[in-house]
Amino acid sequence: MKHTPTPSCQLTEEDLLAAFLPKDSASQLLQEYQSLYHILLHTSEAQLQSVPGIGRNRVQKISCLREVINRVQEERIKPIESIDGSADVIQYFQFLEDRQQEELWALLLDTKHHILQKKQITIGTANTSLAAPREVFHAAVQQMASAVIAVHCHPSGDSSPSKQDTAVTKRLLEAGSLMDIPLLDHIIIGKYGSYSFRESMGTLWEGDK
Repeated sequence: MKHTPTPSCQLTEEDLLAAFLPKDSASQLLQEYQSLYHILLHTSEAQLQSVPGIGRNRVQKISCLREVINRVQEERIKPIESIDGSADVIQYFQFLEDRQQEELWALLLDTKHHILQKKQITIGTANTSLAAPREVFHAAVQQMASAVIAVHCHPSGDSSPSKQDTAVTKRLLEAGSLMDIPLLDHIIIGKYGSYSFRESMGTLWEGDK
């Protein structure tokens, strides 16, 4: 009798994980970490290896799956070569929504807002990473950028700005004005949404004119 494969849409998360790990191990991981999403993106190698049946080779398989996910996300942003608004920036930096530490990046643009480079400026703890303006604009000067957009992530998933986020935005605006490399926006990426300072606090830019 010919076997008909189960359609992928009917596979459970345990079925999918069991394609790479022993079924009992897959079941225990899902009990402890609740979802395939969390297991693939948020569990450490030590956490994985603490589960019976998962040794170094199987951890390597999970690491390869993570790398596949990261590369697919990076591929999604490749078609964007210039920035027309915050939606482009949010799409370009969507890969940050799953980070477990705050990261600050600078998006460096030419006079026509074509992307020259995206550069990671800092990686912080679970709740802080923002750098001094000199670190952001040092990167801008190196690339001879005409404008900068600052982007950072909130590991909590909530993109609401903190007082520190607002203070850093003001300092970046001041530094950009002095160096004639304007800050076009500061965007916060979160799993549950994103926040544009330019769209939500446009008055900050009025004093920069």
